[in-house]
Amino acid sequence: MRARRGALAAVLLLALTACAPAPADPPPSGPVAGRAGTSPAPPPLGTGGAAVPELRWTPCHGSFQCAGAPVPLNYREPHGKTITLSVIRLPAKDPARRAGSLFVNFGGPGTDGVGELTRFGPHYPEHLRDRYDLVSFDPRGIGGSAPVSCPGAEEPKLEGSPLRPEQREAFYAAGAAVGRACAAGSGELLNHLSTANTARDMDLLRQAVGDRELNYYGYSYGTYLGGTYANLFPGSVRSMVLDGTLDLVANATGKPGQEHAPVDVRADVASAQQEELEHFFAVCAAAGPKCAFSQGDQRQKFADIFAKLSQGPVGGVTLASLLQQIDSALYLSPRWKALGQTLNSLAASSAGAAAAHPPVLDPYVPVHTGGFLAVQCADSDNPRHPADYDRLAASEQARQPYFGLAAVFSLTQCVDWPGHDADRYTGPWNRPRKNPILVLNNRFDPATPLANARATAAQLGDGHVLVVDGAGHTSLDVPSTCASAAIGRYLDDLTVPAEGTTCPPDAQPF
Repeated sequence: MRARRGALAAVLLLALTACAPAPADPPPSGPVAGRAGTSPAPPPLGTGGAAVPELRWTPCHGSFQCAGAPVPLNYREPHGKTITLSVIRLPAKDPARRAGSLFVNFGGPGTDGVGELTRFGPHYPEHLRDRYDLVSFDPRGIGGSAPVSCPGAEEPKLEGSPLRPEQREAFYAAGAAVGRACAAGSGELLNHLSTANTARDMDLLRQAVGDRELNYYGYSYGTYLGGTYANLFPGSVRSMVLDGTLDLVANATGKPGQEHAPVDVRADVASAQQEELEHFFAVCAAAGPKCAFSQGDQRQKFADIFAKLSQGPVGGVTLASLLQQIDSALYLSPRWKALGQTLNSLAASSAGAAAAHPPVLDPYVPVHTGGFLAVQCADSDNPRHPADYDRLAASEQARQPYFGLAAVFSLTQCVDWPGHDADRYTGPWNRPRKNPILVLNNRFDPATPLANARATAAQLGDGHVLVVDGAGHTSLDVPSTCASAAIGRYLDDLTVPAEGTTCPPDAQPF
């Protein structure tokens, strides 16, 4: 699973422009449990009576305020050993109209909330800035909140290829080296870094800022944190926006029968990437000279380029480096122009290469940091044996030739991961809440497919999907005045858009 990073564009997405309110839909009825056939589960572990931290706010980063918050390392021992979270807020500009706090998570896992809020908080729209304290924090194990330490593996690298028999052992050994380093440097901390424990931390922080109920905005991985909180503490949710939404079931356990498939295969991110690549071809062709790759049969040219690079580098470009550039461009469509130029530079020397059907022996495999893995490997069921990945490789490559292998091998670093959090949350995901949840997703999102957003809305039972008809990861990368207005109405009065509402993006890639 690639890092679900949050804000990479200005937070002008949230500009709250006037727009006629849409009628609220009633929440769906009937059981929509996280796993089929399960009976109602007992209430999950909460905060266990842990003390609410006292936040001593001090000025920091200009107009911000910072504090440390002691929370239990292990919520089964709520009065035992603690860790300290790094917390930040940007106070509401109009105290007389203050509506409370809005907690924000910018994605990851592994993204620090303190740095991201200082970067983007001042750009939030006046209406929101007037009424809400913007609050964020570095999740446990990240940044200033008892960070995971992995000596010698701060910049992890994978060696060899999982598809070359003589390199396979070295590939898995390099992946496992990160876990060994994190275990040596972090000890018992690795067993308490699930998203569920971060949600428990957030509930203590909600109480610490004096809010009776939580207002929350989560981007990308932050949607999993939101979905987890909404089911651990369903009675404490006022409003929740999930933007660029993970499939909650796929991220945790998968549906029955998916036990031997890794997370990105369960979420089918390869199909989402392929769909957006096809959209790139169409938009590029329509752009004409503005897109360097617009001429001729783009699909055939791309197939030839892929085949040529499968045989070896061309002008310093490898198959892995090209797929990495494509991955980056699919996240953020302003990078499409550069992608078109790269593809055009490779097209002439690759003509006809696809006819030879060369095998892929050196696939692009994302590499993850210890901070990312410490959370993701604790949260998600993944195959524990290299043979499981080997079995999937052939079928996924046949199904999605360009992106299937990366989805299969993207979390092989979790094989033999030494941490295990017994208090992670795996469902059910539809515990009753009094207010609806707004689920926002781009039509084309390479990391959190629209199908995932729709699945999560159904799993929650009270989710309402708003689609931004653009391409990129989260609506922050696809600003939409229409979507911004809908978000603003929801945060103000809990009005959700009518079923099937679609918003246009404010700009196009070319």
